[in-house]
Amino acid sequence: MILVASAFAAENPRDTIAENLKRSKSNSEKLSLYKKYAEFFETKDFDRSIKLSNEGRKLAKKTNNQTLEAEFLRHLGNAYYFSGKLDSAGGYYFSALNILKLQKDRRKLAELYNNLGRFYRKTSDYQRALKNYDEALHIYTQLDDLEGIATVYNESGVVYEYLEQHNEAISRYQKSLEIQRKRSDLVGQGYSLEFIGGNYILQKKFELAEKFLLAAINLREQTKDEFALAMSYNVLGKLYQEQDRYSESEVYFLKSNAISRRLDYLDLLKNNYQNLAKIYRLQGKNDAAYENLENFRIINDSIFTLGKAEQIEELSVKYETAEKDRQLLAEKSKVFKRNVLVFSLLGVLLLGFFYYQNYRARQKVQLQRVVLHQQELAANAVLQAEDNERKRMATQLHDGIGQLLSAANMNLSMFNDFKNDENKFTAVLNKTQSILGDAISDVRTLSHQIMPNMLIRNSLPDALRDLVAKTSSTSLNIQLEINNLRKDLNQSLQVLIFRVIQECLNNTIKHAKASEVQIKIQQDKGFVEIFYGDNGIGFDVDEAIAAGGLGVENIKSRIEMLKGSYVLKSEKDRGTTVKMKIPY
Repeated sequence: MILVASAFAAENPRDTIAENLKRSKSNSEKLSLYKKYAEFFETKDFDRSIKLSNEGRKLAKKTNNQTLEAEFLRHLGNAYYFSGKLDSAGGYYFSALNILKLQKDRRKLAELYNNLGRFYRKTSDYQRALKNYDEALHIYTQLDDLEGIATVYNESGVVYEYLEQHNEAISRYQKSLEIQRKRSDLVGQGYSLEFIGGNYILQKKFELAEKFLLAAINLREQTKDEFALAMSYNVLGKLYQEQDRYSESEVYFLKSNAISRRLDYLDLLKNNYQNLAKIYRLQGKNDAAYENLENFRIINDSIFTLGKAEQIEELSVKYETAEKDRQLLAEKSKVFKRNVLVFSLLGVLLLGFFYYQNYRARQKVQLQRVVLHQQELAANAVLQAEDNERKRMATQLHDGIGQLLSAANMNLSMFNDFKNDENKFTAVLNKTQSILGDAISDVRTLSHQIMPNMLIRNSLPDALRDLVAKTSSTSLNIQLEINNLRKDLNQSLQVLIFRVIQECLNNTIKHAKASEVQIKIQQDKGFVEIFYGDNGIGFDVDEAIAAGGLGVENIKSRIEMLKGSYVLKSEKDRGTTVKMKIPY
């Protein structure tokens, strides 16, 4: 739901919470207190919310209060989400969803769907985000819950903003603002005003953006909602940064940082540091820029990596698969129970019941074994691929860049010997500059291999065209055909596709002696299909796999992690083809 400003944290310090819980006489009273104290949006304290939510969840489970157990799981998801631990947040959200789907509290279920929409929005999985927002909006509409409807309009508008559908985004923000004005909800109005202002920044309508953002800050200062203020200061800082008003931009990023640091809001801290580094660099304040960039890197490495993104995707797929299995199992259970009631005597019913329980237990154990085995195989394959990549980079750093820097250092040590001989001094200086130039070029090449700049700045099609342009030569003609490839593909999938094609091209250049390469990428009906073929000398596939060469197993394991298919064919003197099909 929409964040609610409160002085509750100041009125209820930790010792008071512990005293109140200690004085409570019944489990019901304790659960009410845990519910009151654990809500993160009320306390703005991640650690307290996590601690009290865990305690409340255990008590709710002990007393068989499943609705409250799900509520505490949702609180845990929110606390981990806003502290930047998205993989943990996803696990708690799905656990809560499994429980709430079997309960009758539809309002709580709608709140959770809204949280899941925001979660998938954060991981750039926009289709799943909109699906969950639609579920929440459907329930809130049935309940005539205006606050919930306004919340979903605001939250889902951000997705359309990311998809660059600005008219739809503004329309949803305006709908939310109209509802909140009718309800006289200042907090809700603040969010709508901020979202509208942020969207106008994207559209370069800076005067309109400033008007709405200042209005949002005015409301949030009235409600004393520090958490929301930190976000408003951040967005206003971005507005002034876009207008090259660096001094004003710096003031608001620092204001946002002061609150974010106090609340331990790592995700916002990371964003503030990144923007401060940029404006300091543009102002020529290199020391300050470096310090803020280092702070950004430290936080960024700690909260969300590509590995975590893959874990979240795997978690989502697992839940959706489990949900289908649960529905199928529920349907089978209904048929079983109906047949037992009609055709069985009491003794047969008891016998069937015990048999069914035993069967379910055995099936559960068997399923767990299969899942664990598959997870172990997939994890080992990915770990091996990542280890090989680290070894390759370490070798390049040591043998290439390390040697160049050693040579530069040796030349620098000669400066003192030739300081009185201008010709020799100049010769050594020029040689040192040339060596450092080679080192810089190698560093750029290695950086591009880790994460291509074109893929970071633009889109996968642009990155692939750039790769083909740099790889083509008079002796190797590369044809690239891209059809219907959308720009909003999951980042993990974009990186995988780029790496697969890059690996294939490397193999062709090193081994195939080919003159022609054909690459086709087609996106259609939920799949990305890739065809790669060359007219080279070919090779024995079985021998290559057995020898551990060509990166074949690395490519195959990564594609299978995303539930895709991979077919490699090659014959000596007849070229090589690779066909891949990956769901998205």
